[in-house]
Amino acid sequence: MSGRSSAGKSGKNAGDRQVTLEGIPAGSSPGVVITEIHPVIISVSRATDIPAFYMDWFLQRFREGYIIWKNPYRQSRRQKVFFDKTRAAVFWTKDPGAILARTADIDSLGIHWYAQVTLNDYEGLGYELRVPLLDKRIHDFQELSRKLGKERVVWRFDPLLLSDTLTLTSLSERIENLFTQIGPCCERMVFSYVDIAGYRGVTRNMKQYGLTTVREFSQEEKLHVARVLQRCAKQHGVLVMACCQALDLGEFGIVPGRCIDDRLFRRIAEDDHEFISWLDRDARKDTGQRAHCTCVVSKDVGEYSTCLHQCRYCYANRSDEVVARRYLLHRQAMSRGIIPESIVPEF
Repeated sequence: MSGRSSAGKSGKNAGDRQVTLEGIPAGSSPGVVITEIHPVIISVSRATDIPAFYMDWFLQRFREGYIIWKNPYRQSRRQKVFFDKTRAAVFWTKDPGAILARTADIDSLGIHWYAQVTLNDYEGLGYELRVPLLDKRIHDFQELSRKLGKERVVWRFDPLLLSDTLTLTSLSERIENLFTQIGPCCERMVFSYVDIAGYRGVTRNMKQYGLTTVREFSQEEKLHVARVLQRCAKQHGVLVMACCQALDLGEFGIVPGRCIDDRLFRRIAEDDHEFISWLDRDARKDTGQRAHCTCVVSKDVGEYSTCLHQCRYCYANRSDEVVARRYLLHRQAMSRGIIPESIVPEF
């Protein structure tokens, strides 16, 4: 392929927790190792809500041609992510209105794309403090679906969780209510069961914010929810997908999730023969994700501890204070006409 439609070899750098496409070492400061990469598919972003909070930055950086990605586990390891070969993107958000307002800007980038929209109903429970009101999110999701086509707007209720104030019955009712309003506007619904024990940061955050009754599901409760999802899926004609779950739910018609999905890109980019050829040749499993993830290889362009939604179950934020400081640095740079190479600038 030529131009944006070709890619280098694929692999994983030592210490990276996200899959990368191998490149060549670039010049860097003493003690900092920077590698150049040229991904074909980018993820915007699992690590933070770029559409809601950093879209101006992303659009301008894309047109500049690159970003600097900082490894959250080894700050001295960085990547210069070039967009010259990028052909496709997945945009992740909890604010569908943020994408709805920028569809023309995204289209102007000349890439194939779809949206993963997390639309949970935890309103009034203190779990998602700064997401837009539920009614607005539902309305904006519906409008986004009408604008893009429902195959390009994937609904996520993620994660599912339980607590003393959110019983299994209440959660089931909330799922059913959202299916009634969202089901006709999407082809896919993605979910996961909350994993608290697997993330020390989640346990710390829950304790810090007084949400000590939030808990994981028992096996029986998981199967109960699966039956609810099966019934809703059949009623509304939606494919339900489980994200990174070890439990086999095939008997309920629930299939493993693939959030970065080559099959969906084949549908929305069917006339881009070079990109389809790349998918045929190089779209293998993303080995940098969790064991039960079936996503194909991509490069995430986000940064941890930068999302302002204040979701208390989130593993990606250290604390509200850290997020606020980082966001302030970002806004100070942008207000001075500086488009930092990373979301969080280094002066």
